[in-house]
Amino acid sequence: MTAETERRSKSTARPRFLSELTPWRTVKIAIVLGLLVFVPYFSDSAFITTVFISAVMFGLFAAIYDLMIGYAGLINFGYAGFIAAGAYTSALAWLHFGVSPWLGLLLAGFVCALLGFLTGLVSLRLRGLYLALMTFFIGEAIRFTISNTPDVTRGMLGLSVAPFPDIFGIDFSRGNHLNYYYLLLVIGAAIMTFMTVLVRSKYGLAFKALREDQLATESLGISTTRYKLINFTLASFLTGIVAGFYAHYLGILSPTPQEFGVPRTVEILTITYVGGRGTLWGSLFSGFLLIGFQEYFRALGAWRLVMFGALLIFVMLYARRGLAGLKKYVW
Repeated sequence: MTAETERRSKSTARPRFLSELTPWRTVKIAIVLGLLVFVPYFSDSAFITTVFISAVMFGLFAAIYDLMIGYAGLINFGYAGFIAAGAYTSALAWLHFGVSPWLGLLLAGFVCALLGFLTGLVSLRLRGLYLALMTFFIGEAIRFTISNTPDVTRGMLGLSVAPFPDIFGIDFSRGNHLNYYYLLLVIGAAIMTFMTVLVRSKYGLAFKALREDQLATESLGISTTRYKLINFTLASFLTGIVAGFYAHYLGILSPTPQEFGVPRTVEILTITYVGGRGTLWGSLFSGFLLIGFQEYFRALGAWRLVMFGALLIFVMLYARRGLAGLKKYVW
């Protein structure tokens, strides 16, 4: 093998997402990361840090939801129920068994993954509206189970959740929002990197094939149910991790519809569609846009959901690529 051939083979062996990091794209990523890291720090405002936490957290939920609906075409109308399962798993593990919240994050992920796997076995042979209704029933069953077991979960009385304990000398007491924000950035970076690698692998190709034409994919000898199950289980695992953070950051959980019901699912669905289906990263930008929108119009109360619905209809009709389709104009 000549030196030139060896050089080419090494370059082609590089992961695709690394080979696509052109100098200009690297600069853009550096700008975005700089804004995420330094704006809350230099603003020295608890309110701005809280808004950034909400934007990143719901952007992550939306990106994970995009992994299901944007890449594999799986509609999960009970997504908020899976968030409830992850949040309560970590909180109850600490309350009843003294499990550290740090281990609670992984435990929440594994419990949600098991729940997603079992849900997939039951529902993923269904399609379209039938799948959406099945996941909706499962999500609501989770929420009603939590609300009707007050001896374990305290039900509608509300469950008080401990903050993360200090680690490496970093204080995670309840009012220290900045440390929670940087913890969330670390968790988010790991999740987004994993999903980016996943969708660019052979599994990502199979997911996209499922989304476009399930019958044609099956005719190629690919087990569509198997890949749906992989997608649903992995997405549920990642949801559980972020939900565990949500529980210990928020400090109190209550299985209300606004928190873990249809309104929450609609909110995350809207962020996903506005960001652009099948983009992952678009959901993070959409999270900042819509959480800022939500904070600005907080005085309108429930009318914000009407505005969310109108925005979702507009995007689905006139801007199906969402913010991802506008990025060339932004840059």
